[in-house]
Amino acid sequence: MKINYEIDKERELIIETWPEKVIVEDFEKVKLSEFSDTDFNSAYNVITDLRKVKMEFDEELIKGIVSFMKLNSDKMKNRKSAIIALSPQLVAGSLFFGQKKHNLSVKVSVFSSMNAAYKWIKGNW
Repeated sequence: MKINYEIDKERELIIETWPEKVIVEDFEKVKLSEFSDTDFNSAYNVITDLRKVKMEFDEELIKGIVSFMKLNSDKMKNRKSAIIALSPQLVAGSLFFGQKKHNLSVKVSVFSSMNAAYKWIKGNW
């Protein structure tokens, strides 16, 4: 299964929806697809919806994501990344990711709803 994304130019937002299981290569593929999308703008904030994910985020996955982000930091700078997660394991993994993103100018926060994530992205939190 693949990660789906939508670029909302009006709200200057990228919304990613992750499937039940994800590997680093899935993340890399969707990001490369986003980067080549004609509507992509590196200044757009991101909401990552993990509510369908049925796996734990292990250290290998998180390190792979952070490594990819560092290699492509020019396309992901000065933005907010809101993560929507419901299970305690995914919340913990998302928080661990937030700690591991050293030297990346991405602000990360975890939420339980799309509404709360969007409010934070837009600075109304």
